[in-house]
Amino acid sequence: MSSLGLVFVDQLSKNNLVYESISKEDSLLFFEPMSSFYELPHHKQKLIYLITSLRKYIPTINHERVIHEKVTENHQGLTKTLKRIFSEQQFEKLYVTKPSDYQTLKELMFFCQSNSIILNVLEDTKFVSNEEDFDLWSKGKKSLIQEYFYRWIRKKHSVLMDEGKPEGGKWNLDKENRKGASALKEIIPNRKPIKTDELTIGVMVEVDKIFNKSFGDFENFNWATTHKEAWNQMLEFFDTYFKNYGSFQDAMKSNEPFMFHSLLSAYLNSGLLDPMDCIEEAECRYRNNEAPLNSAEGFIRQIIGWREFIRGIYWSNMPHYKELNFFNNTNKLPSFFWDGNTKMHCIADVVDTTKKNAYAHHIQRLMVTGNFAMLSGISPNDICDWYLSVYIDAYEWVELPNTLGMATFSDGGVVGSKPYAASGKYINRMSNYCSSCEYNPKNTIEDDSCPFNYLYWNFLMKNQGLLSKNPRMGLIYNTLSKFQEPFKEQVKRKSDIFFKEIF
Repeated sequence: MSSLGLVFVDQLSKNNLVYESISKEDSLLFFEPMSSFYELPHHKQKLIYLITSLRKYIPTINHERVIHEKVTENHQGLTKTLKRIFSEQQFEKLYVTKPSDYQTLKELMFFCQSNSIILNVLEDTKFVSNEEDFDLWSKGKKSLIQEYFYRWIRKKHSVLMDEGKPEGGKWNLDKENRKGASALKEIIPNRKPIKTDELTIGVMVEVDKIFNKSFGDFENFNWATTHKEAWNQMLEFFDTYFKNYGSFQDAMKSNEPFMFHSLLSAYLNSGLLDPMDCIEEAECRYRNNEAPLNSAEGFIRQIIGWREFIRGIYWSNMPHYKELNFFNNTNKLPSFFWDGNTKMHCIADVVDTTKKNAYAHHIQRLMVTGNFAMLSGISPNDICDWYLSVYIDAYEWVELPNTLGMATFSDGGVVGSKPYAASGKYINRMSNYCSSCEYNPKNTIEDDSCPFNYLYWNFLMKNQGLLSKNPRMGLIYNTLSKFQEPFKEQVKRKSDIFFKEIF
């Protein structure tokens, strides 16, 4: 019984289970032209990164019968490609690691069912846990809280544990990881350049031609495209940035797009790095006194807790999850999300660094662009498509719950217990953005007021019926109840004027 193995551009793990599932006589398809490449204006660096990584990866796989489907201007699509191969080889089984989005999985299921092919969906080895782990942990729970899942996984894999208890006596050191930019007294070292070879340059030319209308610049391309390069980037992070990562992981600073962040998410999400390797290295550095516990715990929590949890949320709630719109938001995405042409310095800076690097760190995404999208009533579909398009580490399994759930609370509380809504005061506390901005983060209804301030209170007033009974929103609504009506009317008026200007 002949089989076909299928590998997508974000399935570059060395231990991808497809390889051990097929025989040497079977064909192995490396599929490059993902449908979303053509449907959304993906950042050019993201396209270059994925295509280059795949093309360098293929020669490392010891298999005789390889089919490499490349990007072209005339995209045929996955189903047509599979039909063509099926007409030539009449394979009876299809082996594939679980795709990164529900729609692709659905397409594979439909194709196989229509052609009486046995579809074997294999476990994705890019993760520490598997879907059965999440199902086991979540069974019978009324609400799913990331913190408890994180603790459960840590116990199971004995990560940062001391005789059955968390290292240092606390599971979570997040309160120690909230220093703002003003507390930073040292110069952040520049990232070392990664050599651009002929293959990468060739892909740059190809991407610029085929996807000329896609978002972003590629002149600053500085991403690893092999397992070895990704490993070296991991070591550079731990050698140079890790000790300060914890304390300043929420800080934001103009012209410092990376701060002390690892930039490893792109490699983890495409398979160039194994998550357990990163976790073990973080713990090792802490135990060797090369970094404080708050850095080790904060870094590990992002991988072993949040990343694994988000994946579980996605697959256990699809396909209906994608359609959730708790606030019934319908406003279109403002043009400045693409060109950065806004007086709000924080958003302009985040969009600018996104355009230059295909990257912004998690607080920039959550508390600047995500927070603004929620406060402004932007359609969940619009903002989700934007995040999926512009960031090099974004795939639907990770982007959708983070955006729909955490950033905008459009899922009504599946991911988070309350909206991550914040005024300009938070941005001022965590960054130096406001010192270079035309708006005043201290004012709410004055002429120079920061839009985040009046939009924050307008959001709370507009959605009071939905949020006032939330136990974590009680103090906020208690404060709102003390405001005089003229103040509330001014907040609404300024918000309405602002919306007319941007929508």
